[in-house]
Amino acid sequence: MKRVLRSWGWLPLVAAVVLVVDQWTKGWIEQHIAIGAAWAPFPALEPYFKIVHLTNTGAAFGLLRGQGGLFVMIALVVIVAVLIYARYLPAENWGVRLCLALQLGGAAGNLLDRIQLGHVTDFVLLTLPVRGQVLEWPAFNIADSSIVVGVIILAILLLRGEDGQPRSAPASPEPAPQPTDES
Repeated sequence: MKRVLRSWGWLPLVAAVVLVVDQWTKGWIEQHIAIGAAWAPFPALEPYFKIVHLTNTGAAFGLLRGQGGLFVMIALVVIVAVLIYARYLPAENWGVRLCLALQLGGAAGNLLDRIQLGHVTDFVLLTLPVRGQVLEWPAFNIADSSIVVGVIILAILLLRGEDGQPRSAPASPEPAPQPTDES
């Protein structure tokens, strides 16, 4: 039992931390910033970074607005799939477990918002100058970030090999000895 907790038990703990931080930040935004308003906590970064209060009935970054029911179902499937898959991972596969924990916590955070509020609260707004134009990234939250970071790191780990180690190249035969000219 102790081995199971050591190898699997911390995944829900990490997910719970992500969930708590996500819900706390969204609650703070909802209490302190009016919907549609913005706040620049770092005035020097105001053109590039703002805290806003926006609601989102779609997916991460505002995609597919109004499809809340679909995303509730997707989140439930993701949560169940992560919990089942994580139980079968080898104990030493902590990198993949961490990625799954980030995704689990993020999915749970946005699911909780959808069930309680009917929308997700987004609050981080990035604006980037690109070749003389302004690119405004869709607003996001801690749960969205956790999911995206978890997916990106998981993809990197899986490309390197499921255990997180680089895949070795197939062994090549010994090179034939080269004749030497001893004249």
